[in-house]
Amino acid sequence: MAGIEDLKKQMSQIADDEYYAGLQSLFERDPAAKEYFDTSAITYPFMEKSGEYNYKGSYARDDDVEKLKKTFEKRKFPISSESSFNEKLEKGEKPIMIYQEPVSTGSEPKDLEKISTILHEMRHKTLDTPEFQDFLMERGLKEETFVRYLDQEFFPELDAHLPNFVNPEKADKIYKEAVDDYIEMFASSTEKGFLAKLKNMFAKGGLATIFTRRR
Repeated sequence: MAGIEDLKKQMSQIADDEYYAGLQSLFERDPAAKEYFDTSAITYPFMEKSGEYNYKGSYARDDDVEKLKKTFEKRKFPISSESSFNEKLEKGEKPIMIYQEPVSTGSEPKDLEKISTILHEMRHKTLDTPEFQDFLMERGLKEETFVRYLDQEFFPELDAHLPNFVNPEKADKIYKEAVDDYIEMFASSTEKGFLAKLKNMFAKGGLATIFTRRR
């Protein structure tokens, strides 16, 4: 008969499997996540002071590290010394910065919004390449608007806050066709072990800088 400690381990494993599966099912709504999502790119600049700010997150596109830091200081954002934020900036990694509290279980009501924010910023990082910038320019797309259309496509439950266009029908058609093209680019992508990569990140102690699981 299994002892109490063995039973606890089994129950913990079941909970872990459900947790990772919950996160994976949300992340993999976006086909580009399998190809481009990198957990190591995420940092929580405010750590324990993460919460409700005017911005839910951002992508450190600017190469001017000091300029970005001064922007945060001006807005009185509480950068934590325990965060990987400064280290990533100094290394020129251009991290995805999340200002909300970490995802708890992948099934909480607000987790969908938080994961949508992470993927929104991930798309900005993905689009920050010559290939994808050409994709936008060839179609006459604004990056932020296109990313919001992707938000709407993959997370229709949430309000993507699309802009008011001068010619809404024409603009809507252009952006929706671009979304179809974007999805088609990843239609033949093979599974690259996203779940395994996610589990490996946790095993290596990435909880503090990526997600915090609260049981």
